[in-house]
Amino acid sequence: MEKYYEELNAKCQDVAKEVIGDNSILSDNMLKAEEREFLLSDWNAFLIGLIADQSVKAEMAWRLPYYLSKRLGYFDFNKIIKEQNVESLEAIIKEKPALHRYPRKMAEYIFFAIKTIVEKYDSKVENIWKNDLNAEHVVAKLEEFKGISHKKAALGTLLLVRDFGVTLNNLSCIDIAYDVHVRRIFLRMGLTDKDNIKDVTTKARNICNEFPGSLTLPFWVAGREYCRPTNPNCEECYLNQFCMKRTELGKDL
Repeated sequence: MEKYYEELNAKCQDVAKEVIGDNSILSDNMLKAEEREFLLSDWNAFLIGLIADQSVKAEMAWRLPYYLSKRLGYFDFNKIIKEQNVESLEAIIKEKPALHRYPRKMAEYIFFAIKTIVEKYDSKVENIWKNDLNAEHVVAKLEEFKGISHKKAALGTLLLVRDFGVTLNNLSCIDIAYDVHVRRIFLRMGLTDKDNIKDVTTKARNICNEFPGSLTLPFWVAGREYCRPTNPNCEECYLNQFCMKRTELGKDL
């Protein structure tokens, strides 16, 4: 079994390198050039995008910081705290076309986050990790913000490393995302018999203990593109050689 995990992990790491260009938050498939450049120009935009990544498509969430800055006419957190409040931010987010499905909730989360960054991190989101590169600590600090659960904090930390090129230590604490595609493929491949976060994350750690979160992208893409809910395309799936239930699925579906 250990050899199986090693080979599966090696395959996943190779696949991740191949598919990251089309599936990164910063890819052309996700954002327009100006939206992407804005995210890369200001770490404060990263936090707002992460908070917005809830109940909407990822591309809508991660372009929100750019359009919020356009509607405000600035993106200075100190100025926002002085000149705006939850109600005014809600109106800006709600303005058509709406920047999010839940403008009130986002306005509350964003205003609280901006206030916290100004008061606790000297107005700079990057101070969350700048002097402490321990990924576990970054996850814990992100969890302090309203609208960021442990699951989202872990995802945000993963994105910092995977998509934004931030070098962190202790990557073993970043688990695989408990995503619908990941869950489905773990069950169908026979990697776990139970659909719960404990079993999925434990198995992912067995496969890649040094950075289980690195498995998120290859499994997510495989689940979305090949191991679909109905009519899975087992023949073309790049993980088919590792799928212990492939024959059984073929009969069942």
